[in-house]
Amino acid sequence: MNSPAGTQSTPYFDALNALLKAQGQGVPHLVIDLEQLDQNILALQDSWPSNTNLRLVVKSLPSIDLLHYLSSSLRCQHFMTFHLPFLLAMVQAFPDSDLLLGKPLPVRAVNQFYQHLESLDSDFDSKQQLSWLIDTPQRLSQYLAVAQKHQQQMGIAIELDIGLHRGGVSSTTELDVLLTQIRNHPKFLRLTGFMGYDAHVGKLPKFIETQQTSYQKSQDKYQAFIDYTRTYFSELTPETLLLNGAGSPTIELHKQASLCNDLSIGSALVKPSHFDLPLLKKYHAASYICSPVLKQWPGMKLPGPEWLSRLIQQFQPGMQQTFFIYGGGWKADLVDDQLKENALYGASANQAIVNGSHSVRLQPDDHIFWRPQESEAVFLQFGRILAIRGDKIEAQWPVLQNH
Repeated sequence: MNSPAGTQSTPYFDALNALLKAQGQGVPHLVIDLEQLDQNILALQDSWPSNTNLRLVVKSLPSIDLLHYLSSSLRCQHFMTFHLPFLLAMVQAFPDSDLLLGKPLPVRAVNQFYQHLESLDSDFDSKQQLSWLIDTPQRLSQYLAVAQKHQQQMGIAIELDIGLHRGGVSSTTELDVLLTQIRNHPKFLRLTGFMGYDAHVGKLPKFIETQQTSYQKSQDKYQAFIDYTRTYFSELTPETLLLNGAGSPTIELHKQASLCNDLSIGSALVKPSHFDLPLLKKYHAASYICSPVLKQWPGMKLPGPEWLSRLIQQFQPGMQQTFFIYGGGWKADLVDDQLKENALYGASANQAIVNGSHSVRLQPDDHIFWRPQESEAVFLQFGRILAIRGDKIEAQWPVLQNH
């Protein structure tokens, strides 16, 4: 099935509606189309640079079963995590994995990790398989105290500010302080490499700075940090350092030319609507929210005098029908451009209102479809993901627990 944009009155969504009416649970579902997901896997693999690790971003793909599916297809055991409960789940589910933190965690969370690690039934070796992300000397000092307390050597990746300006080291002077701390405590701290996120690339208007100029500037700054680090640790080479970069918005630029040997991706594989970007045109929408219609009636009836509703309908032909749905309030975009969420009535996470013209053919128990705007928060609102292929539900994948 190919999933078109703009309307849900197509064979694709008619088939999906029939599938959910026959095999669904009569509740809102988050669906991943495995055929589309497989196409995105092929798009990612196309022209993949040699000697470069692929790293799956857990927050954007928050299901152990989904991650198993992707890691098996992509032959990938490298992951990026951002959340303590997800980190602990990954240690148990992927004991042979290489894990990199995507943001610095508060020291209390780091301490909690080592306390929990002792009770986990896992062969995961945190000294060799885990890199904590560090952004400041103060945080590194906190982590050093945790390492000393638990008598653990910690792998340290340094966050680099290569233009995004969301934190991290922005000068070699700042880097110098961190490298000195690491060099002075080899028993407890080990430099594993760097993480430089470049989501700002391509966001500025072209008349200010082109995408390619922004990208090259970020690469040049990254290279300067690498060169400076080798004056401290001459034994380290670009091959032995973790040089992490990219992310869905810039993954295709890095595939063309990058100094990084470790590239991250998550959202593009399921392609929420906020990732409808020119660089990701080869990737397909692979995830949908599907919610049953509870009630349908002609016209629109706002609370208050009836003449007000009639007046609004007269000037708003898209309000000729009213649909109350099961649930609502998601960060998502309606697939059908003939349907609109009713802003006049007010938002509801219980029975949201969607309006449409006379041409919309929907009845109670039919489904209305949305594309999530992002995956990392929206997927967690659904207890399970329905993995579909063709006219079958192949699996139900639990999402990761957020606590």
